[in-house]
Amino acid sequence: MVTKLYTFKRTGIFDYLMVRVSAVFQALYFSVITYYWLTYMPLNYTQLMGFFDILLVKIGTLLVLISISYHSLQGIHHIIEDYLTEARVGSASRFLQISVLTFSYLQILGAIICTIFIII
Repeated sequence: MVTKLYTFKRTGIFDYLMVRVSAVFQALYFSVITYYWLTYMPLNYTQLMGFFDILLVKIGTLLVLISISYHSLQGIHHIIEDYLTEARVGSASRFLQISVLTFSYLQILGAIICTIFIII
């Protein structure tokens, strides 16, 4: 029932809402960047460095990366459930599922590590 939503257990409703919240956060972040770009156009390297040296922008960049990571993992999970099944791919389905998930997690880990190095 919908009462599980209030406890934030792992339910389909929770995943649905978190994907929407992450999309709104991404839209806000990229709206701020677009506003800065349009306000100070034409941009040069020193202006961009000054903008991305702001601690709040660095933290927002890390948070939007985590948001994009969650959003994309949910999409990959749905692709795996819908298209990489034994009925569609055959006996290679389990290997393909593990390979796609491993690649996705490694890609996200690398992006987070790079972003942390940018913040430091």
